[in-house]
Amino acid sequence: MNVADTEVVLARLAEAGYHTTDTIDSADLVVYNTCAVRDHAEAKVRGRLGALKPIKKQRPELRIAIMGCMAQREQGDLLRQFPHVDLVVGTDQFVHLPQLLDRLADERQVVATDFGDFEAKDWSARREGTVNAFVTIMRGCNYNCTYCIVPTTRGLEKSRPPQQIEDEVRRLVDDGFVQVTLLGQTVDAYGKTLGDGTTLASLLRRLHAIEGLKRIRFITSHPKDISDELLDTMAELPKVAKHLHVPAQHGSDRILRLMGRRYGRDDYLRFVERARSRMPEVELLSDFITGFPRETDADHAETVSLFNAVRFAGSYVFMYSPRPGTPSTRLEDDVPEDVKRARCNELLALQLVHQSELFASHHGRIRQVLVEGPSRSDPEMLHGRSEGNLNVVFPRRGADGDRMSLVGRIVPVRIERSTSLTLFGDVAE
Repeated sequence: MNVADTEVVLARLAEAGYHTTDTIDSADLVVYNTCAVRDHAEAKVRGRLGALKPIKKQRPELRIAIMGCMAQREQGDLLRQFPHVDLVVGTDQFVHLPQLLDRLADERQVVATDFGDFEAKDWSARREGTVNAFVTIMRGCNYNCTYCIVPTTRGLEKSRPPQQIEDEVRRLVDDGFVQVTLLGQTVDAYGKTLGDGTTLASLLRRLHAIEGLKRIRFITSHPKDISDELLDTMAELPKVAKHLHVPAQHGSDRILRLMGRRYGRDDYLRFVERARSRMPEVELLSDFITGFPRETDADHAETVSLFNAVRFAGSYVFMYSPRPGTPSTRLEDDVPEDVKRARCNELLALQLVHQSELFASHHGRIRQVLVEGPSRSDPEMLHGRSEGNLNVVFPRRGADGDRMSLVGRIVPVRIERSTSLTLFGDVAE
């Protein structure tokens, strides 16, 4: 999501005459796009802002801007901590960054953190690459999970009109993009605020009809909003990736209640059954938090049990860290750091076992891979994604010569071997 926001900012700055440069020494403007989900991310920003202080002293004309969730959360406090910063821009105002920079001609510092009219703004972006494009279809969240800062930093749910999204996707296809990833904090809640019956399922059908678009993805989903209509639509439409990122966050009903997640363990397992009964090979990804306040060994064992019951295709596991302003800060952070870390490492190790076994089950099978380009770790290999979301790598050169012409195409790849993170194979006859 922050990548998508950065692409929007780059487009607005380019329209105002700015262009990117490789070094701070040659920059007139430095912008940090920030995250506030975990303290570690904010600590990195503070370190980088501190490093800019002597540069700003030498070059007072250098403009420094902070945008995104950290900016929205701390607002003017950031200027008091870092007086050499010029501009603090929240999550709904960064589309106006050039105009806000113009205000610095008359104002020493500017703070712009109001929540605005999301639907009416220009969210066109300057995107890198030619295969996949991120398209934000909604922002904000109406859930109030007790550990989560998102409702504070992104505001309440706001959905873009479907015609606006369709027009953007059609332009992307005209520009050569063949895959879109639809973004939202709770993307399966898309359409609720429009009041006209629009749903994510109806949007998928609308986009599926666009000629030249080869694959559609969406992230991230909330278990409460995954309807049978959405699952049926996914199963029916071949362009929609068979992949769902649905954070469970925990396996214990007691901890889920403390988290304010509004569902229980059995509800999540019923979602898994509903999804797999329609799409037996659907790839399920999840997020988990270890060491939430009052988490016991028995609670953690329930999460381990959920891992074993579902066997996710992938999971992100984080140690709990209290975020200022969230309800969970009223609970004592009583799980020792070493216990949090041990539980986190146990889940990560278990996930790697499950992934390794899942990936091994693909050996000898053919996957339909949308080729995205050269592998970042080995330019002599091409990589892409399966019908779900598995990373597939195969040789860039074959008997038919260089295969770069396959980028942007869906090709059959026979899987020969795997690691816990990647499938390796070759183009099938």
